[in-house]
Amino acid sequence: MMPPNIDDSVSSSDVIVREGANVTLRCKATGSPPPSIKWKRDDNTKIAITRNNSVVLEWEGDVLTLSRVSRYDMGAYLCIATNGVPPSVSKRIKVSVDFPPMLWIPHQLVGIPVGYNVTLECNIEAHPTSLNYWTRENDQMIHDSLKYKTETIPGNPSYKSVMRLHIGDVQHSDYGIYKCIAKNPRGETDGSIRLYSSSPPTTIPPSTTESITTTVPSTRVYESPYGLSTMTINHFDKGELA
Repeated sequence: MMPPNIDDSVSSSDVIVREGANVTLRCKATGSPPPSIKWKRDDNTKIAITRNNSVVLEWEGDVLTLSRVSRYDMGAYLCIATNGVPPSVSKRIKVSVDFPPMLWIPHQLVGIPVGYNVTLECNIEAHPTSLNYWTRENDQMIHDSLKYKTETIPGNPSYKSVMRLHIGDVQHSDYGIYKCIAKNPRGETDGSIRLYSSSPPTTIPPSTTESITTTVPSTRVYESPYGLSTMTINHFDKGELA
């Protein structure tokens, strides 16, 4: 009896393919008794099996076929060989899926008053990682300065990122069109954001209600043992001042 051993010479290594292509991963192992092979993703997400149109956590067999792969299939796959004789062995195979940049913009129209700071944002998906930059409407590239600060924030999964352009102390000359641009070896794309002037926010004081007391004199007639008399009586009415 012999524990399993994966033969790297006839097993797949890391692979890079374009989105929409087919991928075949192979894993061959020796041992006594003959090992069985199962596949799983390194991050424990499910595997899309096109052959029977199913999604599974594990797949059994020497060969794993992924048809018309997408960015969602990108990641590391483990082939695990077992035959009941410890230890089991595994091989990690990384599948990279290349595709041109795609972007979407949460807010294409952004209003900001003069003197305020503002942040423009574009969401990017690309593999390999794209080169990202911003321009004004005259195609002049924007560089970091006292006025501008640019940043790209990596996302999860790794093919996602967020481009941000911070503009400080907005002036009339800052209004107009800004373009976010992403390029990689598979292609490029861009999107536009229009920055326009808006009124500054107004602060409305909270509504208050104050109670005030007013003195209202009234005259009443009453009868005393000495005849009819008059008396002025002050009584109090409560009013409200909004």
